[in-house]
Amino acid sequence: MTHDDVEPWATQITKAVIAEVQKLRKELGMTARDLADACEELGHPIPRNVIANWESGRRLTLTVPELLVLAQALDTPPAALVFPLAGTSNVAYLPFESASRAEAFAWFTGDGSIALHEDLQLLRHHSSRERRIRATHRDAWQLQFLPGREAWPPRSDEKFAQLVEAVRSDLLPLRAEMREWEVALPPLPKHLAFLDEELGSISNTQEGPL
Repeated sequence: MTHDDVEPWATQITKAVIAEVQKLRKELGMTARDLADACEELGHPIPRNVIANWESGRRLTLTVPELLVLAQALDTPPAALVFPLAGTSNVAYLPFESASRAEAFAWFTGDGSIALHEDLQLLRHHSSRERRIRATHRDAWQLQFLPGREAWPPRSDEKFAQLVEAVRSDLLPLRAEMREWEVALPPLPKHLAFLDEELGSISNTQEGPL
């Protein structure tokens, strides 16, 4: 494969990202200046003239940091900028490989047919269990946003105790396994952070992977 073979595909991917950025920017009612300001607030400035040059076709290079910041500024996953799900045409996700938009998106995010790495599986299990706990114990989960226990509403102690038990029984064993695999632990809410002190004892008594 030569450079001349790859260049059209690289340009095509970049143009697709830029088109999606422009589309989302307009749907959100943002000007190029608004988008530039949002990127600067996120800590990675992208000047307004760079955005204008992208959209006019005068600039056809876009870095990974720019992709990530643009995605956050536009409130969309980075994968959705690269492989938008709207549309029915196939997309070339590699120079000589094409697939449906859904398949390309799944490949980008790791949801494709290839077996997920153990660390990604653990993170997704954690996210699923956390969502379930958060939905079941919503009132107690929201207590993290109050200044202190003195501000908790009546009966909050009982609800909080139920939340602690749910996290201890359903989430901590998984967090212990993640620590053994050296997977970065997603932070617990501040009013539950003390539970991570129990991970050592769980790791010592666990007989195998969950």
